[in-house]
Amino acid sequence: MQYRGIRQAAMLAGIVLLTLIGVVALVVYRWTQTPYGPLDYKATIGLRLVYTPPDITQPVAQLRARFAEEDLKLSDAYRARIAAVVDTFLSAEAGKLPLRLYFPATEPEASALPVVLYFHGGGFVFGSLDEYNGVCARLAQKTGAIIVSVDYRLAPEHPFPAAANDAYAALRWVAQHAAALGGDSTRLAVMGDSAGGNLAAVVAQMARDRHGPSIAYQVLFYPATQSLDFATPSHQRYGRDYGITTERIQWYTRQYLPDTADRSRPYASPLLAKEFENLPPALVVLAGFDPLRSEGEAYAKKLQAAGVPTQLVVYETMIHGFLSIEAFDQSDEAISMTASVLRPILFPHG
Repeated sequence: MQYRGIRQAAMLAGIVLLTLIGVVALVVYRWTQTPYGPLDYKATIGLRLVYTPPDITQPVAQLRARFAEEDLKLSDAYRARIAAVVDTFLSAEAGKLPLRLYFPATEPEASALPVVLYFHGGGFVFGSLDEYNGVCARLAQKTGAIIVSVDYRLAPEHPFPAAANDAYAALRWVAQHAAALGGDSTRLAVMGDSAGGNLAAVVAQMARDRHGPSIAYQVLFYPATQSLDFATPSHQRYGRDYGITTERIQWYTRQYLPDTADRSRPYASPLLAKEFENLPPALVVLAGFDPLRSEGEAYAKKLQAAGVPTQLVVYETMIHGFLSIEAFDQSDEAISMTASVLRPILFPHG
């Protein structure tokens, strides 16, 4: 009788546990169902139970500390198998501009490697080399290229065109010093996410307009390509409940572009450029539930219309910023996909 009672209690506990699991699964499933299609379940749980929107009325320094703490928790730099990480700097218009170099593991007899210049996101206000350790290390591992991460100046202390000028200075420095780093300046790509995607697009335009350095490829992750229209279809759909908001993007714009006249300049809003011909081939990677989706799609279409070979990839169930959130499977998928696109271009002879 004693063991029978234990068995019955165990069965009852199992039924209760399974019921609870079923209820939780049903709740999460319902959360993922939106008017615009299914949202990834990890993104859903994160937004519902973990994410706290930043209070943009707080001092910028306080907000930076919060973002840095959160991003460092999500960024496991040294899980990736790379050979070395080296900090250096270049002399720019406002002094020393920090750079961080990620060297992939290679065979001892390997020849010069391609170089990818990376510009971090953060609305031109946040972001640092440390916060992007994980992204850059994984990129070095998967692409086999030297990744150079740029610590460009941030707004509001340094408004436009500081970040754009720093980005172009970094491009010139890498082109001039690639050989000394073990790199090949003829196989140079630019890459960035969000605000960094803006800078990658801008640098590609600057290099074309200023006749160099030559860029073999550009990769734009959910780039901010314009700063005038905050009523695009994606702002209207995804501008409130999916992480980054339209209100916050407008706040970023006020920090980086306090002079409203600057917002229509192509080096601030690359979508507004008059010409898109003769830009490097592009991979544009977007998140489905992102206020910036429409302008990312518009930029890809402008490139395609100008005859620039352009691939557009949309991770339909993802939110803005997913590349740097390693808990999302799509983060590694996007990096692996990017590497598969880049490697034939950066390693044309295998």
